[in-house]
Amino acid sequence: MNHANAAGEPGAANLRFARLLVDELQASGVVAAVVCPGSRSTPLALAVAGQRGLPYSVHLDERSAAFHALGHAKATGRPVALVCTSGTAGANFLPAVAEASHARVPLVVLTADRPAELRAWGAAQTMEQRSLYAGFARWSEEAPCPSEGVGDGYARSLARRAVAEAMGAAPGPVHLNLPFREPLVPATIDLEAPLDSPASVDFAPPTLEPRDPDGTIVRALRSAARGVLVFGPDAWDPSLAGAATTLAQALGWPVVADPASGLRAGTVAADSLICYADLLLRDSETAAALRPEVIVRCGGAPTARAVNEWMARHAEAEVWLVDPAGGFRDPQHRAIRHLSLMPSQLAALVRASAVVPSTEALAWRSLWREADRVAGKAVTAALDADGRLLAPQLARALWSGLPAGSALYAANSMAIRDLDAFAGPRAEPLRLLANRGVNGIDGLVSSALGAARALQSPTVLWCGDLALLHDVSGLLAGQLHAADLTIVVSNDDGGGIFEYLPVARAVPREVFEPLFAVPHGLDLCALARGLGWQATRVASAEAFAAALSHALAGGLHVIEVPIDRAANTALHARLNEAVRSALHEGPAA
Repeated sequence: MNHANAAGEPGAANLRFARLLVDELQASGVVAAVVCPGSRSTPLALAVAGQRGLPYSVHLDERSAAFHALGHAKATGRPVALVCTSGTAGANFLPAVAEASHARVPLVVLTADRPAELRAWGAAQTMEQRSLYAGFARWSEEAPCPSEGVGDGYARSLARRAVAEAMGAAPGPVHLNLPFREPLVPATIDLEAPLDSPASVDFAPPTLEPRDPDGTIVRALRSAARGVLVFGPDAWDPSLAGAATTLAQALGWPVVADPASGLRAGTVAADSLICYADLLLRDSETAAALRPEVIVRCGGAPTARAVNEWMARHAEAEVWLVDPAGGFRDPQHRAIRHLSLMPSQLAALVRASAVVPSTEALAWRSLWREADRVAGKAVTAALDADGRLLAPQLARALWSGLPAGSALYAANSMAIRDLDAFAGPRAEPLRLLANRGVNGIDGLVSSALGAARALQSPTVLWCGDLALLHDVSGLLAGQLHAADLTIVVSNDDGGGIFEYLPVARAVPREVFEPLFAVPHGLDLCALARGLGWQATRVASAEAFAAALSHALAGGLHVIEVPIDRAANTALHARLNEAVRSALHEGPAA
């Protein structure tokens, strides 16, 4: 039976609509909900609280809440619902919505609103919300007020389409703006009463069919001896490891994998994986010797500047983009082929054609592997000889020291770059997550909390001091939700990444420090303890290993590692020079 809600009964109509919507969202694949307190969103909040089997959490800060939802959705690859009241609440979701859009993370954003007759007439907590996420939402829709006679079928259809749009070929955020008239809920509320309109679907994500009817793709790949597979940051894809291994083995090509691709840990393409591309490609002679014919790119633009510059330098090489969404993630404007396939589908085409690597391709891969071996040996020796606990040693310690099956959330700026440069081969599985959509430093504590909640496994966030300070509300959220998360914070008292930019050498230090480095002098351990976290400061590799082992037992922990910016910058320069010198002594030169 289709229960059309009669006009004049707003409270009952609001709650029924909200319950139907949330019920269908869960049936269609939403795995969790994140709720921010508010009045106008009361029907939605009650519907979430009453939905059996749907985990939810409540957050005071909308910006932190949105990044929490993003971290949860990024970790699971499944959509998360995000609920807030009217007014500026939804505007605080925008940074995370932008990240979700660019990083292809599925979110279903539900913003409660005043009815249309109150907008633009000075009503309290009322603003234009329908276009809040213009340019970022995969789809947006405003529902009519439930008291206007909206039927049950519409509520369920709206939810089904929202999930389908969020989980399309290019996953991302969807926005539903939901106006409610007062009274917002009925005088008597029974959230246990069963809905007499059952959920109608079992959600299945869309798939693409492999396409190469005349064998053109496979023939072109087979004919290129000097090819490189480049896997950039992307949404979690459990089939990617098998696809990368199949392609590398069949074609005989090296694999350059960004740490945020998910391919840098485990046994993925073990005889093809290049771990130190960022270091070895900084040397111009080595980069020239490794001149490709074809570059097949999957995922977003790589983190490593050296890899991007190497691709740009060899303009004669063909660049192919493999993207099931048919997108244009090509900031260099180089791609000549766009394959609307999943990497696993491309691998299936290659496998079906029984492609075997040529002698030339195997020699080409050996050249890459030898350069990688030389670079890895040089940087390992230099780090072992240094003996301090600076960012490169910290990157190596985290990468090698976390237990199998744990998760590492890497902050933008230097953390993800140091992992890219200094994280060598690792046989044990490790989930590495990073917000590489628009690459901001905001919301990282909240994102990591969301991932920890979703994965239910040991989770570590590695960030800098400014990233931690930018999301202090995430520290508060962790205490409120009794989460398990360890934050390792490299405290160089400011923005260390700016030390590597030309401005650091172009202006006097008295100008550079307050304008770019922004030293704060804060006691981060005291800050964390004040918000209910256990916190310790360490200065040696041995102390760090002990603190990390203790923290991974559970609870909320901050491990602060003081970093001298000048010493850290100088160490990076010495490591680059050590790799360059070793490459010039070896056969890769």
